[in-house]
Amino acid sequence: MMRLGDRLTQPHGLTASRWMLLCALKRRGETATVSELAEEQVMSVQGISRMLGTMEGEGLVSKQTRVGHGRTVYVSLTDRGREAVTLLEQLGQGFGERFLEGLETDEIQRMESDLSRLIDNLSRYEEELVRTGSEPAPGKECT
Repeated sequence: MMRLGDRLTQPHGLTASRWMLLCALKRRGETATVSELAEEQVMSVQGISRMLGTMEGEGLVSKQTRVGHGRTVYVSLTDRGREAVTLLEQLGQGFGERFLEGLETDEIQRMESDLSRLIDNLSRYEEELVRTGSEPAPGKECT
């Protein structure tokens, strides 16, 4: 999916990773902290910061701090970033249609439900590991 996303966005000077990051900002009301974005994108703060630095240089986002909020960095979409999101939403519509081609509505709803449950399971497991400070139990051997 990422490879296809890169192919779709490359003619517009974007990548699938930037696509996901710009859309995450839009979902969050166009402003989020670097930490929130790293958490949502399941990336390190350093990785997100590097990507945002490049995107800031391209005029897609702006970064700022706020008085009384310590060193927390807030990221916002710029006008150019909003234009990119509009384009990405159009690309996403076409991607979604092709991706789900041939599937019935009830099949799509079932997949969404199943994926949501799997994501919830992983989130609970991660929270447990963080809370207990333990390592994950060994899984099955690679075969």
